[in-house]
Amino acid sequence: MAFQLDDYVTVAERIEQFREKYPEGSLQCEWQMLMVPTAVKQPDGSWSTMDRPIIVAKAFAYRTADDPRPGVGHAQEPIPGKTPYTKDSEIQNAETSAWGRAIVAVLAADTRKGVASRDEVQARRG
Repeated sequence: MAFQLDDYVTVAERIEQFREKYPEGSLQCEWQMLMVPTAVKQPDGSWSTMDRPIIVAKAFAYRTADDPRPGVGHAQEPIPGKTPYTKDSEIQNAETSAWGRAIVAVLAADTRKGVASRDEVQARRG
């Protein structure tokens, strides 16, 4: 079976679904930078560990201003981004992906086409 981007929904479409279902809702996001140990193969064939920075975004989809249990979604992006589309916009890409997942978590978007958004899949493909 061939891979098709049309099999995925964009975050913009998920935001539209969220707005239709919860017109008083809001999307919020917080993020932090972490250093993550990563295995690196050395020229001599041996392996070592090197810390690399990543952005981790945590998004909240509030159905109302006082929603006690908002949908929560997480996403991460390496720094620097691995593609021309993610390099220099790592925070924005992580935020967008986390919003899409938070909208799914609050059951405001259809998941028949999967939880990953078209934006996430396209960013990984480059």
